[in-house]
Amino acid sequence: MDKRIIPLIMCGGAGTRLWPASREVRPKQFLPLFGTRSTFQDTLLRVSDPSLFDRPIVITNAAYRFMVLEQLAEIGIEADILLEPMRRDSGPAIAAGAAFAQTRDSEAVVLALAADHVVKDGAAFVAACRQGLVAASAGRIVTFGVKPERPATEYGYINPGEAIAGEVRSVVKFVEKPDAPTAAGYVKSGYLWNSGNFMFPAAVLLDEYRKVDAASVQAVSDAVTHAGRDLGFITLEPNAFGSAKAISIDYAVMEKTTRTAVVPVSCGWSDVGSWHAVWELSDKDADGNAAHGTAVFEDSRNCNVTTDHALVALEGVDDLV
Repeated sequence: MDKRIIPLIMCGGAGTRLWPASREVRPKQFLPLFGTRSTFQDTLLRVSDPSLFDRPIVITNAAYRFMVLEQLAEIGIEADILLEPMRRDSGPAIAAGAAFAQTRDSEAVVLALAADHVVKDGAAFVAACRQGLVAASAGRIVTFGVKPERPATEYGYINPGEAIAGEVRSVVKFVEKPDAPTAAGYVKSGYLWNSGNFMFPAAVLLDEYRKVDAASVQAVSDAVTHAGRDLGFITLEPNAFGSAKAISIDYAVMEKTTRTAVVPVSCGWSDVGSWHAVWELSDKDADGNAAHGTAVFEDSRNCNVTTDHALVALEGVDDLV
């Protein structure tokens, strides 16, 4: 298969869940939470094999444009950068990316990825992309279902159905974030975590979206058609984009379309939605303490310290962030 996937990296969110390190002016996708690179940079590098992936598209808030440019330069990757004049959630953002991808290739297959997720096993994720490409090329909107490591209550779930091709399965239903007993039942029944990452033919995604909200799809398409150029950035036309309904892609398309499929994957995935998740993903000492920056732990257990300058010392405390 010689079709290459166009990565669409979504990094316009405010990153409010990891305050105070993550703030409106520098949200979590641009922070080096694990090592020297940000999750935005790691996401781009994960989909940089030119044999499978084409030049990426980054869609972001206009306020973050220079951070995006700087972090792309640091890892030696070039991208088409779309600037949202205002936030409209993932539905219009992904639709705009799909419409722009069609200006590069009328038969584009797009991989929409959140910039603030962690994937520890990049090879397993790329292998899942190869599986997903088969289904996407056949007209499916493919999501990546993570095999659960525990009965999590912070994720939505996917009930997979019959096999379509290889590991790819149909989707019986999407379900919202459950309570703990329900989550345990889902895991026992073989449900998958909904990672919120998708692969699709751009034309199919826009057609399915149009069935639900034709006006918003037209608005987004007009915003792309009449986009400006400023210092190399592509600026979506604000009046058109602003008239699109603010809605997530899950509600707009994924929970309504009959063309979904899911690729089960085990790749060490997390959406890093809390400081507890940061601690879980970090290297720890024998007492369960994790440090990003210079820290000293005395008689302390299961603590997490993040510091960019000052020495932080903890003494006689447990479970402290």
